[in-house]
Amino acid sequence: MNGDRQSGRPDWRRVALGLGVPFVAIVPVAAFLGFLSWTIMGIPVILIWMFVWFPLTSLCLWLCEQRS
Repeated sequence: MNGDRQSGRPDWRRVALGLGVPFVAIVPVAAFLGFLSWTIMGIPVILIWMFVWFPLTSLCLWLCEQRS
């Protein structure tokens, strides 16, 4: 269930969490937010979104690596 490290087969749910979630949260959403001119306290929303996802991507990768 957690992937078989000895045979090298990954657990695809963990790969989706570690790579898929950050990819989907950054690439398509950032493309959409790039067209908006919204700001929060003078900072564009796209910039805030990207800086929020820096630690969230690390969190996703850390959760992906954890063994149950």
